[in-house]
Amino acid sequence: MASQAEVSYTAGTANKQRFLLHWQAKYIVANNLPANDAHWDSDDPAWVGKASMSKHHRFLIRRNLHWRWFNALVFGMLDENDMVYPHGQCCREAVAELNMMKDAALAWVAGVRSEEGWSENVGLFFHCYGHNSVNSLHLHVIDMDYIGPSFHSQEFKNLPLEEVLKDVDRTPINGTLATMDSHPAIDESVDLKAASVKACPVINNAESFRAARENFWKLGGPPGSSSGRAWGRTDGCALNVNVWFCFMQKKESGSSKLTTSTKPFNVFARLAYQDTVARTLIASESGLSKLTKSR
Repeated sequence: MASQAEVSYTAGTANKQRFLLHWQAKYIVANNLPANDAHWDSDDPAWVGKASMSKHHRFLIRRNLHWRWFNALVFGMLDENDMVYPHGQCCREAVAELNMMKDAALAWVAGVRSEEGWSENVGLFFHCYGHNSVNSLHLHVIDMDYIGPSFHSQEFKNLPLEEVLKDVDRTPINGTLATMDSHPAIDESVDLKAASVKACPVINNAESFRAARENFWKLGGPPGSSSGRAWGRTDGCALNVNVWFCFMQKKESGSSKLTTSTKPFNVFARLAYQDTVARTLIASESGLSKLTKSR
């Protein structure tokens, strides 16, 4: 089932990754499930909110699955070594990442425009944690000239990339990095996702995005690399790992990456991982072949 899902999410984009140009090393583009695409303009309650948000709806996914990029909610809160920026501070890498994602998505759309019929009116949206359906970063790339009922039903959580950039880019970056060891203990009875939605039922602009980030800090903030603490609830996963949500497996494997197995099935993280492995193998085989021929 996992393999079938992976194929379904790239069936329409597998031969179009080249349109990412030099961004292919950082990102891949996936399509929605075929049935969701087919019902993009349906007003049937069974499809509204499930179907694609537009006639043209794609996802831009990061290849690097470090958990500090799992969702826009935590952009800039940690560095590459899992060290935490002080509350109110932000890593400048987050600004660069957002600009790169924007450039990559628009480059891809420009490449497929004549073939797929995209308009020039392209929207780029995140779903902030609490309102997201997949715990791996994906940027919704939407043709705004062909939006359907599912787009309108999700306007409360369609957070434009530019609005995320407004908040992240204005955040100061002075301060000393630290682990979370000195922070108050986390209340393990808290359901982080439910608490986030309750506190911020609408997250679709810079102001509400900032409020969601402030609420996250009130709930405990990001756990650092040596804190050894866990969110007690794991969204149905039996393992209680020492970093966020059950989609991180740091305690079990020493990894700082999102899980890519089927339990839990984090579809976009797995898709990025599998595609990267496949490309690495192809490159290795190609290099070996050239070396053999040269001899």
